[in-house]
Amino acid sequence: MDFSVEHREGQDKLAVSLNTTLTPLAPAALLGIFRGELDTPMIVRGATQGVELLGPAEFWGRLPMLELKRMAHGGNARAQAELAWRHAGGTGHECRPAEALRWALNSAELECAAGMGVLGWLLHKGLGLPRDDAEAARLFAIAAAGGSALAGFALGRMRYFGIGVARDVAAAVPLLRRGAKYFPEAMELLARCHFHGRGVAEDRDAARRLWRRAAKAGNLEASYCLGMVLHVDGKGRGRAVEAVRHLEAAAAGGIPGAMFLLGQCAMFGSGMPRDPDVALAWYRKSAAAGNLDAEFELGECHALGAGATPRHATTALKHWRAAAARGHARALLKIGHAHRNGDGVAENRSEALRHYFLAAEKGEVQAWVWLGECLENGDGGAPDPVLARKAYARAAEAGDAHGRAEYGRCLLRGIGGAADVARGQAELAHALRMGWGQARGEIERFWFDRGMRLLVEAASAADPGLADAVTSLRRAATLGHRRAAFMLAECLRHGTGTAIDLPEALRWYRQAAPLVDAQLIIADLLYFGRGVEADLAEAFQWYLRAARQHQDAYAMYSSGYCLLHGEGVGRDAAAGVRWLRRAAAQGEADACHELALHHLRGDDGAASTRAALRWLRAAARLGHAEAGKRLAALEGDIEAG
Repeated sequence: MDFSVEHREGQDKLAVSLNTTLTPLAPAALLGIFRGELDTPMIVRGATQGVELLGPAEFWGRLPMLELKRMAHGGNARAQAELAWRHAGGTGHECRPAEALRWALNSAELECAAGMGVLGWLLHKGLGLPRDDAEAARLFAIAAAGGSALAGFALGRMRYFGIGVARDVAAAVPLLRRGAKYFPEAMELLARCHFHGRGVAEDRDAARRLWRRAAKAGNLEASYCLGMVLHVDGKGRGRAVEAVRHLEAAAAGGIPGAMFLLGQCAMFGSGMPRDPDVALAWYRKSAAAGNLDAEFELGECHALGAGATPRHATTALKHWRAAAARGHARALLKIGHAHRNGDGVAENRSEALRHYFLAAEKGEVQAWVWLGECLENGDGGAPDPVLARKAYARAAEAGDAHGRAEYGRCLLRGIGGAADVARGQAELAHALRMGWGQARGEIERFWFDRGMRLLVEAASAADPGLADAVTSLRRAATLGHRRAAFMLAECLRHGTGTAIDLPEALRWYRQAAPLVDAQLIIADLLYFGRGVEADLAEAFQWYLRAARQHQDAYAMYSSGYCLLHGEGVGRDAAAGVRWLRRAAAQGEADACHELALHHLRGDDGAASTRAALRWLRAAARLGHAEAGKRLAALEGDIEAG
């Protein structure tokens, strides 16, 4: 695979990229589908519909066939044009292309605008003579100049889609605007121009108004477009219900995209009750009519289970393959996942890699991220960090937040090429602004890892790398990395790579407070007043927090000590003894010693030489020197007594 070729248009990160529930298409994705459909006619019109579109004035349309023929044979150019249209298959008559061509030529030779219009239509559709869109456009232009609004609309349509002429939406708009006075089809195309700001200033309210007028006049494409934009709008249930009404009209007229969207509405309860089985019925109908997104969604439904349809990986794969065979990029991505994970097919990492590449080349941006993941880790082939970095770059260039984060990570750590810390951090920061929260963690980990590496590599306390380590740890800590905050506090407390600054150290320990080590050091600093003002009450709270949250033996001992002596908290000997016993049970020598002293003092009637001896012996066995001395003295007194 060579990613250096020109781009053709068209373990946490694994978990976040795999969907485990059905999700509706995002508005941006729906509008992407919509934008693509607006660039092509959504209904393939037959000859009859086309002739009706270019039909003559009402008088000629109602003229009996016998009278029309008499007038045409008499040399009436307008009658000849009408007769040509009828022979082309309009108004319920049998399509006779040769006759249509004969009468259209006769009318056109008499310089009748209507005759030139129908001749242009025959050329455009290839009826009675070879198709020639360029000549059709020329004839439409002549007919439009001669006053034919219908021919003008036909020319505007050709300019909008670039049929027979260079695409020129700006030139199409005036023709469509004139045609919109008479024809719903012209209104519908003009609405597209307003919606996307093509050839005219973007005005989506104007687009909706035009689509409503055209839909009311029976134009199915307008119903579909209006249903689509109202569905994407998301402004309350009223819009959603109206969207369903228009989509149902379009679906009844045979538009597959409308059927697909009704499936989405039923699946996720937008504008209608949520009913996965109804949704599946719409998806099946839409897929049967050729809609690739519906075919893909059927795969999703079988992969994850929906309504009465159980999970079935093999059936899901069948639908994805059907969609992929006709160019659906995301279906290729799903097939790649199936091969990678062995879902519905034997696990084959090489096939997964191949499908990721195909999906990426088809325009599925996320596929570049998965491709990069496989190439970086040697999943499906030999590791290739250089190509992995290029794959991530492709995703970043296409605006994918995840891809930008992975590309930034490669730049930051020099994966697949030279490191560029500044640019890597900028890419990750951009990904974070785009909503990819994991990007923050990548930046944090980089600076933390760098700081720790410099600390470990330092040859002595005077190593200049220690100052750089402190700077790196500070960067990670500022971003919220707790362990970095703790290590920075340690450096400030001990003067490693920086001057000793206990008040600042305490601030960073507080940021790292979810860590038990930080809790205990905060408590000790406040209890003993080391470099900061002593605060026994807060110190006790930190000891108690560590004891409760982490079952730490030292924290239990300290909590018990404070309760037993009333330091920073009201004296509660019973509670203090309970904490001391729990600490002693974990081998905390100081707790054993304190319990011995408690019994020797006889606090609250607890005097017991036997108990004191037991706790002193336990503390001494744990290496407590003071306990050993007291034990020897007490045992001596007992022997002497």
